[in-house]
Amino acid sequence: MNDQLQDLTVDSIPLLVQERGPEPMWLDSSGSRSWRNFGAATEVARLTCINAGVLPGEVVITPADADFDALPWLFGAAAVGAVVVPLRSARVGEIDAWAEFIEIGWRVANACVVRVGVGTRSTRAATLWKELRKRDHPGLILATGGTTGTPKLVLHDLAALLATIHVKVSQRRRILPLMRFDHIGGLDAAWRALAGGHVLVAPPREITPDLVAATIARHQVDVLPATPSFLNLLLTAGVDRTHDLGSLRVVPYGAEPMPPRLLERLQIALPRVEFVQRFGTSETGALPVRELGAGLELRSDENGFAWKVVGEELWVRSPARALGYLSGGADGFDADGWFRTGDMVEQLPNGSIRVLGRREELINVGGEKVLPGEVESALLAHPLVADCRVSSKTNAMLGQIVAADIVWRGEEQNALVVKRLLHEFAGRIIARHKLPVSVSLVSTIEATSNLKKRRSLLPA
Repeated sequence: MNDQLQDLTVDSIPLLVQERGPEPMWLDSSGSRSWRNFGAATEVARLTCINAGVLPGEVVITPADADFDALPWLFGAAAVGAVVVPLRSARVGEIDAWAEFIEIGWRVANACVVRVGVGTRSTRAATLWKELRKRDHPGLILATGGTTGTPKLVLHDLAALLATIHVKVSQRRRILPLMRFDHIGGLDAAWRALAGGHVLVAPPREITPDLVAATIARHQVDVLPATPSFLNLLLTAGVDRTHDLGSLRVVPYGAEPMPPRLLERLQIALPRVEFVQRFGTSETGALPVRELGAGLELRSDENGFAWKVVGEELWVRSPARALGYLSGGADGFDADGWFRTGDMVEQLPNGSIRVLGRREELINVGGEKVLPGEVESALLAHPLVADCRVSSKTNAMLGQIVAADIVWRGEEQNALVVKRLLHEFAGRIIARHKLPVSVSLVSTIEATSNLKKRRSLLPA
């Protein structure tokens, strides 16, 4: 490996392509594409942007679906200094709502860059843009809304974000990224694959347990980054019995807490797989962590990363921290470089932390705070609960109560009886005020487009 290549950058792509040349970089149903193919596609994208008249600092909306061309367009537009907005086709309708915050210059359509020219920069956006242009770096905009909120537009310095991804020689893996390339999880998986010389396997158009398992078997996938919610879907669908998943070696998981009982079930079903917890946010990128017992150890001495806990909430400082939100205010961004993640954590005696859930998901039961993840973990420990989702429901007396949707695999299908059984079981694990007052039996649990459980406040 070229000694000059220490971090993944826009400028390092041609050197990586030159060194890896004919080696495969992408696999899909039509065959494989090499690093040379990737380099050629990136250069075509760069020249197309130049010929269209794209200027540094202008916004270019690029593809983010599970297609080979998505990453070349991202790097090609970034190479001319653009602010790239990767966006999958299903989300194109969101663009209209962004016009009051940012000026959208261009959009990739049918292998061309076409002028859009709509919208104006808000006062806040203009300030952040000025900072980015002062650095003379390409930018990246991600639309993030978590599991409950309205999407926020996050502006990154793309060079700073990529600089945290280290180029290295390692055992080549086949990686199946389930999150698309408009989500930090999907981008991080792709970038780490590029930096490590791995092969990206195109996910199926529709992310279902059966189709994902079939893709793993067909392409002999080694690494499957996934959320706990989707891993639970794989288990309950029984795909480990209907498909050959023997190639899997590593499953990095994150984006939401992993219930201990679910992890136990996964380890039993897939004994040859190493399950590795990851942690990061759309505003900071992936953070340097390692598992330590039941928790995570965040390293504070690596390349400017630092963390602290303030009022049970995790704050982090990262060299990859976003410049700020283009839409809305500066909630979460501290003048001293800290970002308030919104993640509630528990500090463990060994110095690690356990992520409990999102502050925005807290349920206030008559003044008592309840985190949905804790309740879900207790319910999932019941052998007849295949899946569940806990959320809040308005209540005239208590303000809110705990509500639970249950995928029940027992013969009993009466919700009141199931509720009594769950109270008897979970009451030995969690406090009484945390037990679900409202129980609904459902066939499946709805997830967000990024494979996390969708939560919302339910009416009374």
